[in-house]
Amino acid sequence: MKIEIPCQEKVISFYGAEKQSMVHCEECAELIQAISKMRRARDAGKDDSAAYYNLVEEMADVLVVLEQLQEMYDIPISDIQSVVFKKCRRQEARIHDAH
Repeated sequence: MKIEIPCQEKVISFYGAEKQSMVHCEECAELIQAISKMRRARDAGKDDSAAYYNLVEEMADVLVVLEQLQEMYDIPISDIQSVVFKKCRRQEARIHDAH
C-alpha cells in the first residue's frame, strides 16, 4: 500500500511530539472501534455503509499517524519493510504448516 501523506513534519512541529503521541494512541483506539462496528454490522446482515465509511476514515487517520511516528523517531522505511517481510514470511509458514 503506497499512500502519499504530505507535510507531517509541519504537523509535528506545530503541535509537538508529546501532544501528537497522545493523538496517535487515540487514533489507533478509534480504528479498533471502527473495526468492531464493521464486523457487528456485517455479522448482523445490516447495511454497513456508515460503518464502512467510518472504517475507511479511521484507517486513513492511522496511516497519517504512522507516518508521523516514522518521522518523529527517524525510522527508515527500509526498517519497516524488512520487518513486514519477516512477519509475512512467518504467517505464510504458519499457513503452510497448518495444511
